[in-house]
Amino acid sequence: MNLARFADESDCPLRRLDSRVKTVVLLSGVVVASVLSQWYLALGLWLSAISLFSLMSFDPRALLKRLIMPMGIAWLVFLSVLFTHGSRPLFTIPLYYFSLDAYQEGLVFGIVLFLRIMAAVTLVAALSFSTPMIDILETLRMCKVPHTVIDIADMMYRYVFIMQDTAFTLRQAQISRLGETVSWLRRVGDTGRVAGSILIRSLDRSTRIYQAMLSRGYDEDSHELRFFTAKVPRRDKLMGLAAGSLLVLIVLLNLLSR
Repeated sequence: MNLARFADESDCPLRRLDSRVKTVVLLSGVVVASVLSQWYLALGLWLSAISLFSLMSFDPRALLKRLIMPMGIAWLVFLSVLFTHGSRPLFTIPLYYFSLDAYQEGLVFGIVLFLRIMAAVTLVAALSFSTPMIDILETLRMCKVPHTVIDIADMMYRYVFIMQDTAFTLRQAQISRLGETVSWLRRVGDTGRVAGSILIRSLDRSTRIYQAMLSRGYDEDSHELRFFTAKVPRRDKLMGLAAGSLLVLIVLLNLLSR
């Protein structure tokens, strides 16, 4: 699913905000989330990120579905830290041959990591649902991110949908040939062959696209036409300045709380 198409579904405050301001502020928020050491600051940043979806009239159930997978990963990180980090035992889980000790330091640090991960992921989700990908990449280009990195990110974004279309076509072909009626072991083997075919076809298509780009004079050092032609509105500048000041305040509070 193309996340950028959500950018025009409704006229809401977050989607009306200039793409350059949103990209800089929300990605800065991701950086801030990754360095926080106080759980309440990370929690506040996460709740603030969730509140952004209310500005887009986003269905809470759809948001929950989007966050289930990263929440599961964050939960695994929390568990791994809980049982490996620290020296003061909190409780013990007896097993058949050994026991697992949970530590107090691991509990505190694991909660902070969990909240940091979720805050960063939610901020990125808010950016992707409110801003077209081309605007994000061109803003990063304006911020002097290397052109090669931008071009690779752009092609990766496009190839995801190419792989999705290829996978759907091969899946439909497999179903039409009664691939669902064979044994479980045979289906596992078919799934592996389909996955391999998807990668090979995607690689061939990406090679053809890159050769077409070279034939049209593509050069990583070439200068492209300016993407953004209009200036950032004054109101959007003030909103970006206010959001940036809030992020700076969060960082200062985190430093003072240590």
